[in-house]
Amino acid sequence: MKKKTMLILSLVLALMLVGCSGGGEKSAEAGGVLKVAISEDATTLDTAQINDDYAENILIQVYDTLVKRNANGELVNSLAESIENPDPQTFNIKLREGVKFSNGAPLTADDVIFTLQRAAESEKFKSFYGKIDPNSYNKTDNLTFSFKLTEPDAAFLNSLSHPAVSILSKAYVEGGADIATKPMGTGPFVLDEWVQNDHTTFSVNENYWGEAPKISGIEMRVIPEASQRIIELESGGVDLAYKIDPAEIENIEGNKDLQLFRKLDNSVHFIGFNVNKAPFDKVEAREAMVNAIDMKTIFETVYMNSGKLATSPINPNFKYSIADSIEPNAVNAEKAKELFAQAGVKDGDKLSIYTSDNTQRVNVATMMQAQLQEYGIGLDIERLEWGAFMDAIKRGEHNMFIMSWNPSIVDAHYEIFQPFHSSNIGQPPNVTFYGNPELDALIQEGISTVDENQRADIYKRAQELINKEYPWLYICYGETLVAGNKNVSGLELLPKYPQELKDVTLSGK
Repeated sequence: MKKKTMLILSLVLALMLVGCSGGGEKSAEAGGVLKVAISEDATTLDTAQINDDYAENILIQVYDTLVKRNANGELVNSLAESIENPDPQTFNIKLREGVKFSNGAPLTADDVIFTLQRAAESEKFKSFYGKIDPNSYNKTDNLTFSFKLTEPDAAFLNSLSHPAVSILSKAYVEGGADIATKPMGTGPFVLDEWVQNDHTTFSVNENYWGEAPKISGIEMRVIPEASQRIIELESGGVDLAYKIDPAEIENIEGNKDLQLFRKLDNSVHFIGFNVNKAPFDKVEAREAMVNAIDMKTIFETVYMNSGKLATSPINPNFKYSIADSIEPNAVNAEKAKELFAQAGVKDGDKLSIYTSDNTQRVNVATMMQAQLQEYGIGLDIERLEWGAFMDAIKRGEHNMFIMSWNPSIVDAHYEIFQPFHSSNIGQPPNVTFYGNPELDALIQEGISTVDENQRADIYKRAQELINKEYPWLYICYGETLVAGNKNVSGLELLPKYPQELKDVTLSGK
């Protein structure tokens, strides 16, 4: 008997969606533009080129994927009515009826096949979707099709939730549209204007297939300083503020006009070492930093214990993580001095660390600077706007950089594949330029194996190997913190920076 895995919407949700199948009916309660203060902006909106949460923050409003993760972490259908997986390499997909793009064109299987193949052929995402056999697509009708993988992929179903396969209109793209700046999808909102590093505005998609948003639009404003985002929130200039500084938690919770949304997320915050550049081309220098830096004090001071000290590249929210079995690193000053000496790092030497405008990361760098002075080592802090920061670290200018990693595909494979596999060297987040053939083999074995016990053993060995080579100095597993005015309701917080805003309501607007 063939094993079959199906993702089918619950009866309650299905009935609700049938009731809305006409799409585009604006709610009687609709009203008010939701104003959101965001910390940083995207560098591109092309789904085949995105490399950060800031792009997804925009795309999640405009596009839909076949499946998605809800606020409870469950994988549920979106544009797919059902997905059948009769064997590890075959996928049979039936699309939801009555779905239209925001320009009024109907969604068809051709659009989905076009999207999947575009992702499979892209340099950035061919490792996710390149296993699709392009000759295997078989279209039964305009809403039903199937395809096969060239080899088993234990994470492939999860990968269909990634924004890289946000479903595009084939006609729109082939007609010459610039989707890097003007995306157009089936999602609840239409992108009206994107002024990079300043603001983004959205209006309601009148052709949306689901329940119409109860707000009339969204305005996102880029405000890099965390303190300024709170000031804007308190003054009523915005309704929501993202990426709250944990130092503000007590003040927000004590303000009767504000509310705090918080959830442990899937991110790993870390210091990355450039293993192509002295002194961190030597493992002794990397291990020296792990022993020299008092990360517990940094976590308590900068993050105010929001989240959890990190010990492994795989977040404990993910299956197969060994993080909870490992004690956080403790300072060992004598060992650090010995290792610095072995690596040729001398009293008076200077290192550099690159960071974006993110306040927490700047504060982490500042505390590291003070701690390294105790070893006679200087640290230059290069603070850059997000786009300039990304360009600089891709060029390898840095000794160290501060970043977080929160894969859009919730699977242990993607926690370690993009940051550490040799094929991704030079592509964020692998701007440590780290690679190891032994680790590459383990990563490949893990994605090709469907047996749960075997995968657990493979990922345990992979994590232990990474922890022996120190490409990262761990900071913490993060917590998503969003502050809002009391007039905001309906926000179901996702465990990541991008948030779906279609269900948010505003009272008194």
